[in-house]
Amino acid sequence: MKKIALNIENFSYDILIDYNLIDNIGSIIKEYFNASTVFIITDSNVVSFHGEKINSILDASNIKFNTYVLPAGESSKNIDTVNDIYNSLANSEITRHDIIIAFGGGVVGDIAGFVASTWMRGLRFIQVPTTVLACVDSSVGGKTGINISAGKNLVGSFYHPSLVLIDANMLKTLPDREFFSGVAEIVKHSLLFDSDMFKYLEENNKRLDIEKNICELLEKNCILKGRVVERDFKERHERMMLNFGHTVGHSVEKHLGYGHFLHGEAVSIGIMFALKLGVKLGITKNESLIEQVSSLLKSLNLPTDLPIGIDVLSAIKLDKKRMSDSINFIFIEKLGEPIIKKILLKNIIF
Repeated sequence: MKKIALNIENFSYDILIDYNLIDNIGSIIKEYFNASTVFIITDSNVVSFHGEKINSILDASNIKFNTYVLPAGESSKNIDTVNDIYNSLANSEITRHDIIIAFGGGVVGDIAGFVASTWMRGLRFIQVPTTVLACVDSSVGGKTGINISAGKNLVGSFYHPSLVLIDANMLKTLPDREFFSGVAEIVKHSLLFDSDMFKYLEENNKRLDIEKNICELLEKNCILKGRVVERDFKERHERMMLNFGHTVGHSVEKHLGYGHFLHGEAVSIGIMFALKLGVKLGITKNESLIEQVSSLLKSLNLPTDLPIGIDVLSAIKLDKKRMSDSINFIFIEKLGEPIIKKILLKNIIF
């Protein structure tokens, strides 16, 4: 088993990575928390594949549990869902001494984390990510949030999980589209911080190749993101770099409606936009990087072209990194070397 310890602003938690970890979730909960009651937040897809298993394991461990199942998909990530969960928590008599388990992908993790941070002003929660995207991104770092009609993740909080438990076996049930959407975030991390990982993905871009060393890839990405979060939890500077590809990616998601593109697919489009804009502004030094990255993303079945008709500028005006008529935009100077540049909104055009 791989174990990564994160220490963030006087709070610490572990990330555990291995095959079949879910089989031991009962004993892990007792070892880490000595808790006897949990509240599981999950979605309809995860329940169909893994619901009976986690229920039987918790039963065998004499851990009481209640489960809230939300409809799978980004459209569930809203205040109405959160309010419904609050009522379910109240009916289940969940207190500060109990634990929430976020059992699912990024949508589940974001909602469950937000609920945990606000229910009775905060209780412990465990991230059990079931998608590649959630494993390497949303389960690590303590960002929680929901969407509103004006934009994605505009309502949320910074709130640490008390444990992240990653069972690599669960990723085997993912459809290819969902699997590669998560790999888009791995590509992002490689472009930002690890040129060797980028080259590895170029040479191992088939699903079977990636799955052969999935635990090592997950560990490397959790370490890369985790160390950035340790140094800049509240995203005052360095952590902004992790938003590479997200400024335009979120705009794409909002414009087309949440669910048209998966998150990683929208980020893939955002990555290409940022590279092309970087070359245009003279920030990205190597123009051939555009074709190199485009080739990799396409080999991973990820989209690279900005859909026709998207008003990127209008959508970016609600980005959290915006300041009046400018925005902190993340570029790649060269492979493995990111940079944050304040640019005028009017310059984000082609």
